[in-house]
Amino acid sequence: MKKLLNLEDPFFAPLWIRTTIVVLLGFWTMIEFFAGAQGWAAFFAALAVFSAWRFAVIDYTSEGGEE
Repeated sequence: MKKLLNLEDPFFAPLWIRTTIVVLLGFWTMIEFFAGAQGWAAFFAALAVFSAWRFAVIDYTSEGGEE
């Protein structure tokens, strides 16, 4: 499972990529919610919160990332 959700990859070092991912997950949560699929909305909301938390905790500067 770690390889599936490897948010420590250097690809995620730029701030704009991390922000875009969290915003898109939040947007998709709203789409699912208003479409009446509360299960999928809860899933994408949890994924957005988890991603935002991990992006805030991981130190990308030690891997040569740009902020």
